[in-house]
Amino acid sequence: MIAAWMLYCVAIAILFVVVGEALERALHLAGRATRWAWVVALAGSYLVPAAALLRPNTLDTLPIPLTRPVAIAPTRVQPVDRPLLPPARSFSLGDLDAALTWAWGLSAGAVALALVGAGLRLAAWRRRWRVTTLDGRTVLVSENVGPAVVGVWRPQVVLPAWSLELRSGERRLMLLHEDEHVRAHDPWLRAAGAASLVLAPWNPALWWQLRRLRLAVEMDCDARVLARGGDTPAYAELLLRVGQRRARLPLGAPALGEPVSFLGRRIRRMATALPRGRWAGATAASLVAAATIIAACEAPRPVGLKSATEPSAKARRESAIVFAHRYHPEVFAHPLPGAAVALVFDAQGNVMGHGAGVREARDHDCLAVVDRLVPAFHASEWSSGGCAEAADKGKVVVYWKKLKQAQVANDVSTESMVDQRPVFLSGPRLQYPALLRQAGIQGTVLVRAIIDTTGRAEPASVQVVKSPHPGFDQAAMNAVLRARFRHGVFRGRAVPVLIEFPVEFRTGG
Repeated sequence: MIAAWMLYCVAIAILFVVVGEALERALHLAGRATRWAWVVALAGSYLVPAAALLRPNTLDTLPIPLTRPVAIAPTRVQPVDRPLLPPARSFSLGDLDAALTWAWGLSAGAVALALVGAGLRLAAWRRRWRVTTLDGRTVLVSENVGPAVVGVWRPQVVLPAWSLELRSGERRLMLLHEDEHVRAHDPWLRAAGAASLVLAPWNPALWWQLRRLRLAVEMDCDARVLARGGDTPAYAELLLRVGQRRARLPLGAPALGEPVSFLGRRIRRMATALPRGRWAGATAASLVAAATIIAACEAPRPVGLKSATEPSAKARRESAIVFAHRYHPEVFAHPLPGAAVALVFDAQGNVMGHGAGVREARDHDCLAVVDRLVPAFHASEWSSGGCAEAADKGKVVVYWKKLKQAQVANDVSTESMVDQRPVFLSGPRLQYPALLRQAGIQGTVLVRAIIDTTGRAEPASVQVVKSPHPGFDQAAMNAVLRARFRHGVFRGRAVPVLIEFPVEFRTGG
């Protein structure tokens, strides 16, 4: 399930990359600050998956009730064969959950440590920088860090020592750029963007959005500097000169000397005039952004692979009815008022237990019916589920519940592989089905089961191999489930063993 959610989050973030590109274009053409486009993209990349996770009613799910009654009229249904043992489980994305959980935690921890380390390193640097007054304002001077704004709570401008040798006009543009970062609270914005990566550091689209946010922050600052009287050619030349010096920059700090890969776009943005039809372009880009946001909100949410592979409610109902007819045809041949059939399915949809009888007044809910008719399975192992009363005359009520997870040993031996085979020690009195006893039907049921190291049969493994009548099956399975065995031994070690155990039904016994 984690893998499915991670893929979903990556897909949503990619859609919001498109939103960011379109919104940035629209805001630029409208003459507005473009960094908010990427703030929206980052926020949407988290909020949409969070809304899908916190609002399960919006998910397209098909919940499977643990117990459900079905009232049906007596009909003839062809019996179907069932597998003797659960089929091998195929690989699914859910198998990666444990590894992905560890990878998620380790990557988030690595990013958090990187941010903390950057903060500690910056604090160590600041202790070595000297404070000076330059052009009437207080700045920090370092050997090769900056120009940049450092700090979030009390931001300060730090300049490299070589910048003191610049002409007064160049220094003024440099200081003006950094002052604009402080006035626009860009350090807060950059720090929040970097911190957001801790939540999902495995999402490459988020890293791309943060990179574009950094570029948009610098482009907006460039526009404000030029609007306050900066000369475009001189400012572009300053950008190139600072880029050539490649001074060190604190992690996440807004700075004049951003990566060289940004310089070309920043200079083209400054030197290119807005087109005449800019409002039409802004409108078109806004429509693209709005349509993509709607697509992200309407994208199908992951609900787990199990929901996609489980049968529909109608298919489960029909399957329960078929199995009820197969195992208890006598109930449908002569239905009595309040007649009921109960079935228990394992995680793969195989019948693990079944029983038939007449609903009694003490059967106040579905679980009471199932646990009385199929006593080998207890209600404590299941979540409670409500059911409707449907015991009309001439109809049979079919109940079923599904085991959440079959517990079967992975390393199972056969009787021929062990040194000591399991031996029957004791068990409860065999419950002979009353209807079959009255009809004089008798015979031997061959039950296959895995006897674990405690001498008990594993419930998920119990299967009827051969039976003279389906009405005997549940009583035979109950006998094996309640029986005590001496466990199998291989090389002095107790091991689970697959056995076939005969259960005899004799009218004279």
